[in-house]
Amino acid sequence: MARAYLQVGDLRGAARALVDADSVAPAEVRCRPLARTVIAEVARAQPAPAGVARLATLVGLTR
Repeated sequence: MARAYLQVGDLRGAARALVDADSVAPAEVRCRPLARTVIAEVARAQPAPAGVARLATLVGLTR
């Protein structure tokens, strides 16, 4: 779902979908390469949504 939001340019929707998915199935969000790619893309937004910035840090995409 987050990828679909990202493809239509809805960063807020993508962020919300990632955070929601992480609360339900964290391993799916944190370990799958595609999910990590989407997290990285959304985290690049300025300013990065807080929940996604946290996820990016948790999965090691930022310091």
